[in-house]
Amino acid sequence: VSAAAVRQVVAAWRALAIEDLDVEDAISRTAVTYGGKDRPLSWNEIPPELHSFIHQDGPQSEAERAVMQGIKKLGDPWDEWMGRLKAWRKGRPDPLTDPLYNVRKAVYQGHELGKWLHKQRVLYALGGLSSRKAAALRDTGLWLNVEEEWFERGIDELKKFVKLKQTNRVSSLAVTESGFHLGEWVVQIRNKQRHGRLSQEQIRRLKEAFMLWRPSEMPPSFFAHPEDPDAATVTRTIEEELRKLRWRPITERRRHFRKLVLMHHPDVSQDKHAGTTINFLAEVKDWFLAGG
Repeated sequence: VSAAAVRQVVAAWRALAIEDLDVEDAISRTAVTYGGKDRPLSWNEIPPELHSFIHQDGPQSEAERAVMQGIKKLGDPWDEWMGRLKAWRKGRPDPLTDPLYNVRKAVYQGHELGKWLHKQRVLYALGGLSSRKAAALRDTGLWLNVEEEWFERGIDELKKFVKLKQTNRVSSLAVTESGFHLGEWVVQIRNKQRHGRLSQEQIRRLKEAFMLWRPSEMPPSFFAHPEDPDAATVTRTIEEELRKLRWRPITERRRHFRKLVLMHHPDVSQDKHAGTTINFLAEVKDWFLAGG
């Protein structure tokens, strides 16, 4: 296959790729395969869509060489890097335990893959990465924006956990079925929240995820209230307050209930209804503190 023939192949591919998205996709896929193999492709590794542009009058090796010249002229070098990334990812840990920021020094067949990945993250942050390329990177399981996607994955895992376990209590040692360390995630997210490092939208979504499951509420008339109107006003106010807090973590509920007992205990309170109120608290205690 002469140099002139190669130029004709390239020209034909370019013209057809403009009109035919299948050819453009075939060129892209071939470039990805080439990057992953890190060597010239054999005839069988080249998509059939591209075969028709090569007249195999000579040795097959020359046809293969012509195709590779066409790929180098028309293919996007980015696709070659994507092929290297896919090859490098094979057999490696889940990105949850091997996130993008841990591969900064990654090298594949002498190519500095880590530096290239870092550049993609920068481009993504600046809005300079096309949706196609961003989607392709995400499909490999690696994260473009570690903080953002770490939060998103945690929210998804938290929702699944709360629904599955029927509780909004998450142990610091909790690990989901997918291997995600949800307990550690919650601890770190809570720490970010305390230090004002979560946006209002993130806080809202966090609360929403925890509230996917709430303990069963009591029927409206489950507890009897005192006949004395003034005493009943106190107990009904307490009941309404406890209803709002019933789904909160057990440590928070215990702390609040202890506060109410100290506030309304006859030995402390001067209110004439203190005895009635403390009896009411004793009646609702098991309900309020149930569900651990």
